[in-house]
Amino acid sequence: MLKHDISERGAVTLVRLDEENLDALTVPDARPLVERLVERGGIKVVLDLTAVRIIDSSGVAIIVSLFKRLRALGGALRVAGVTGQPREIFSMLRLDQVLPMFADADEALKGF
Repeated sequence: MLKHDISERGAVTLVRLDEENLDALTVPDARPLVERLVERGGIKVVLDLTAVRIIDSSGVAIIVSLFKRLRALGGALRVAGVTGQPREIFSMLRLDQVLPMFADADEALKGF
């Protein structure tokens, strides 16, 4: 089971992943979470990845999918706390130029 915490901060949903790895082993558990967020419609989401130390292509894919699906429904996704290997992957794929990224969740929340 994917360890996470969801809280509401005004009109923004904060999703904090409490996993060190967002990879092929944990992504299947993340899919129901993504579906619940998308079903809610045009919402604003901050995805806090502070605890994530390793991400693979399946982890990147689920984040990109959430970003696209929320945007198509009039919502938005911001990513916070991306450091180390995940930051390198996002930079290498140039996702840091597409996905709004912030140092921490508080900064991401202020951006909305």
